[in-house]
Amino acid sequence: MKKDSKLMISKAKVLFRLSVLLLFFVSASAIYAQTGTIKGTIVDAKTKEPLIGASVLVEGTTNGAAADLDGNFVINNVSAGTHTLVASYVAYQPVTKTGIAVETNRETVVDFEMNSDDISLEAVEVVARANRESENILLLEQKKALLATQAVGARELSRKGIGNAEAAVSKVSGISKQEGVKNVFVRGLGDRYNATTLNGFLVPSEDPEYKNIALDFFGTDIIQNVGVNKVFSGSSTGDAGGAIIDISSKELINDRAFGAEISGGLNRGTIGVDFLRQDGSNYLGFANNKKPNENKVDFANSLDP
Repeated sequence: MKKDSKLMISKAKVLFRLSVLLLFFVSASAIYAQTGTIKGTIVDAKTKEPLIGASVLVEGTTNGAAADLDGNFVINNVSAGTHTLVASYVAYQPVTKTGIAVETNRETVVDFEMNSDDISLEAVEVVARANRESENILLLEQKKALLATQAVGARELSRKGIGNAEAAVSKVSGISKQEGVKNVFVRGLGDRYNATTLNGFLVPSEDPEYKNIALDFFGTDIIQNVGVNKVFSGSSTGDAGGAIIDISSKELINDRAFGAEISGGLNRGTIGVDFLRQDGSNYLGFANNKKPNENKVDFANSLDP
């Protein structure tokens, strides 16, 4: 009897285990059977090109997929029912589609067309300035120029140790400088046949005996470049048979500049020496005599209140 009862108990345990295992498989298959699949493509709304790597996510879940090289995506094991899908991609506006019905063991096709997230910017103007102190820029301008013009830039002046415009133009071919002569000679033509301009404007001479201004007045610290035009043209004056020398001053860009210079000297040989002076003058040469006020008039009939 005891053996039969033990046998029946063991059989009951086996049947119980089998029933639990069977119930588990049945419930799992039932759960699996209640899911469907969502698939589709993701393309650009304008170009219709596939958006590789764009993602689609079932809202409220972690279930989603990414588009392949052709823009196709597949989301498996989506529970049956109505869902909301959200498609997103870098530099594109997200797209949300609601009311997507998923049926058991069936595929639901959902396609997405995404618009690029354009960012409108204001117009940007880029201003570039050619550095006309550089030899390369001057050579390029000389190459494109319609006139045979030669120019010497500030960089070349600094490299060669040139101190003023007169020494600068003497480095140009066809121009010479003679000792003891105030100005330069262009193809043998002197002061009378030359003209000097500053930034395109004629500069008068500082000496009434000469037509052209002395070029050593212009130091290299203010010169951007010195151009020499040795041919006749419609823009040049008719009295310049030698050359027109155009001095371009430096442009002040962004940075402000200020300079001051003071100098003095002392002759030790004059210290303690009593020089002959004109009567009524001091050591500086100024007269000590008091001059009457020429604008003052003493009227005889004036009233003194």
